[in-house]
Amino acid sequence: MKRSTWLKAAVPAVLLLAAGCISPRTTNTGRSAIEQGLLSHAVERSIHSMIFGAYSGKKVFLDYTKLATQVDKEYVCGVFETHLANSGLQVVEKADAADLRIRLLCGVLATDFTELNIGTPALPIPVPYTSLNVCVPELSIFKRCSRTGTCRLTAVIYDNKTGALLATHQGIQSRTFYNNWVALMLIPYVTRDIEIAKTGDWTWVFWD
Repeated sequence: MKRSTWLKAAVPAVLLLAAGCISPRTTNTGRSAIEQGLLSHAVERSIHSMIFGAYSGKKVFLDYTKLATQVDKEYVCGVFETHLANSGLQVVEKADAADLRIRLLCGVLATDFTELNIGTPALPIPVPYTSLNVCVPELSIFKRCSRTGTCRLTAVIYDNKTGALLATHQGIQSRTFYNNWVALMLIPYVTRDIEIAKTGDWTWVFWD
């Protein structure tokens, strides 16, 4: 085969192989869906456990000044206002038009992570006479990676005309969890108490 003919055959083959090695660009948000799910469910459970039926028909002005430092303030406020509306209260924007004033405080709104591993961790082993390390992978007879979300809210209800304290929903707390497990090094599974939409046709998920 002539050299020119060989080159004509080789160039398309190289281009085809190079194209086959191209990976699509992927990006991720700064906060995972699991983290946001843990917090949003915890917020909803805390707020929905507050009972405001005794004030149905009243106009209420909401004081959110104590929530200023919370990253998820807007979601907390939105869920709280929806809950009040479902309880029969009317949220107003001007304090002068309100019968009640409710101050909402947030003591805790955060996630935590803990890990339990019965087995051996990943171990780097130095290769003699070199600067290289060979890593022995983690071997887990039993492993649990646990993520929890915690929300603690307080709602203080005042008479807007007199400033008198009417009631307090003190320290309403809820916690959510999402656990990844591995048994016998080969069997991963998930336990959780938050709802996550299914994807595609799969209904059983080993490891989210």
